[in-house]
Amino acid sequence: MSLVVDTLSQRAGTRLFLFGGGGYERDILEEWACEHPHNVTSLAGKRYGFAKELALLSHCDVMLSMDSANMHLASLVELPVVSVWGATHPYCGFTGWHQNPANEVQTDLPCRPCSVFGNKPCQRGDYACLRGIDYHTIVQRLDNIINQR
Repeated sequence: MSLVVDTLSQRAGTRLFLFGGGGYERDILEEWACEHPHNVTSLAGKRYGFAKELALLSHCDVMLSMDSANMHLASLVELPVVSVWGATHPYCGFTGWHQNPANEVQTDLPCRPCSVFGNKPCQRGDYACLRGIDYHTIVQRLDNIINQR
């Protein structure tokens, strides 16, 4: 994901907002924002409330998200989502409401899904389900949505 942020942050007129939880995730997103202080803002761990988060999302062009609550919040404001799937699988019923399945980025492996909720350790020990996703694929899916808007 850091390569996606690096790539997109180099584009003129691009503004990136990083949504996330607390702890380790917050620290990583803060680090990415510090690397690109002019156009990347981390909102991780900040408690603005749903109304303000939904208002911000309604002004975005696209959301890049793992299988997480943010994907579902984006769906509430009809924001297109490029979703990245690792241990979980959209067929388990957790995809965003009215989201285009063509924007689901995943690696087909026989061990997937290894968990319905994504809360079990990798059976293979290598997280190939995530490491096998090329960041260029994610950027291309984001570009496809942005260019259609």
